[in-house]
Amino acid sequence: MPVSLIGPKRRAFQTAVSLAVLLLPFVRVDGRSALRLDAPTRTLLCFGLQIRIEEFYLFLLAVLILTLGFLFITMVFGRVWCGWLCPQTTLADLAEWLDRLVARRVGSGLVVATVVRWLSSTFLAALVAANFVWYFIEPAQFFPRLLAGRLGPVAGITLVTVYLLVFLDLLLVRRHFCTSVCPYGRIQLMTMDRSTLTLEFDPARAAACIHCGSCERACPMGIDIKDGLQVECINCGRCLDACRQVMAARDGAGLIHYTFGSRQQGGGRPLNPKSLLLGGLLLVLTGTLQVATAQRREATIKVQRNAAATSRRLADGSRVNFYTAFLENRGSSPAPFGMMVADAGGRPVEVLGPVQAILLPANDNRRVDFSVRLPATAPAQRLTMILLREREVVGRAEIGFSLE
Repeated sequence: MPVSLIGPKRRAFQTAVSLAVLLLPFVRVDGRSALRLDAPTRTLLCFGLQIRIEEFYLFLLAVLILTLGFLFITMVFGRVWCGWLCPQTTLADLAEWLDRLVARRVGSGLVVATVVRWLSSTFLAALVAANFVWYFIEPAQFFPRLLAGRLGPVAGITLVTVYLLVFLDLLLVRRHFCTSVCPYGRIQLMTMDRSTLTLEFDPARAAACIHCGSCERACPMGIDIKDGLQVECINCGRCLDACRQVMAARDGAGLIHYTFGSRQQGGGRPLNPKSLLLGGLLLVLTGTLQVATAQRREATIKVQRNAAATSRRLADGSRVNFYTAFLENRGSSPAPFGMMVADAGGRPVEVLGPVQAILLPANDNRRVDFSVRLPATAPAQRLTMILLREREVVGRAEIGFSLE
C-alpha cells in the first residue's frame, strides 16, 4: 500500500510560490507592472491600481491587513509559514538539494564540488537580488540599465547588498538563521493557543516506537519531535514522512501527525472566540480597503496663492489675484480636464489663464498658473475652484480672494 507523504505536496507548493514571486515582475496589467513600487513617481502599482504617496493610507491599511492576516494564520496553523512559505526555508531546501546533487555527481571532498557550490550560490544570490530590485525597477528597464552601468546608486547598492546577504546566507547560515536570529518563532509563542496546528508524536502509541531515529535525522532543525512541542519546529512534516515510511514497512501507521491540539487539554477548536475575533477584524479591514479603493478620487486639485505675483488693481478698478493649481490624474488612461471658479453663490467668476483642455496622461500631474479677476464692487470672499472632466465635477478646492 503506497504511503501518503507530505513532502511532495510541500515541495510543489514551495515551487509554485517561488515561481510566482520570480515571474510576477514580468506580468503586466493595463500596460504596467502588476506589482511594483515606482520610486520616481512615488506610486505603488498593484494589479491595475495606482496608489500615489498622497494615498498611502490605503497602502498602510493593506500592510495592517497583511500583518493581522499573518498573525491569524499563525494562531490557527502555527509555523506553517516557516515550513511551507518562508523564502529562507525555500533557499535552504534548494541549497541542500544542490549539495546532495553535487555530492552524488562529483563527490563531497573535491575542489570541483566546492567550486560548483560557490557557483550555484552565486547564481541563486544574484537571482534573488535581481528579483528583489525588479519590484522597484521593471525588468524591461533593469537589464538595459544594468548592462549600461546606469542602474543608479540606490538600486546598485541595494542589488549588491541583497546579493552579499543571500550569498553568505547560503554558504554559512541557512538553518541557523531560523534557530538563532529569526524572531518569528518567539512571536509564535505569543499568538498560538491550545488549538494551534502543530506536529505531535502520538503519546498513546509511544510503545510502538522502535527508536530508529528517522524522525530526528529527517528534521532540518535538529530537534526530536518525541520531546513535545518546541519553538524550533517549523511544521514542515519531514518527521511525519520519515515515521510513516518506517512504520509502513512494519505494516503500521505513522506515530506523528498534525493536530489542532488535544480536546482533553482544551484544544481541538481552531475556530474559537479568539481566532474568530481576529478573523472578523480582518474581514472588516478588508471590506474597508475595498470601499476606500472603490471611492478613491481619480483626479485631484490643489490651489495656492502664487507667491511670486502680488494682487493688482486694473484701470477699471477690478482686482486680479494670482494662483497656482496642481492637477493630478490618478486614473489609468489619459483624460482632458478643465477648471472654473465660482463665488459663494455658485456663479462663475472670470478666470484668466490656460485652464481649459488640459490633457493629462494617466498617473501624471500638472502645474497650472492662472489669475482670477473680480469687479471693484465685489467684496473679499471665499471662492471655489472646480475641476471638470467631460463636464463632470471631479475635484474642488477652496481659494481666498483678497482686495488689498
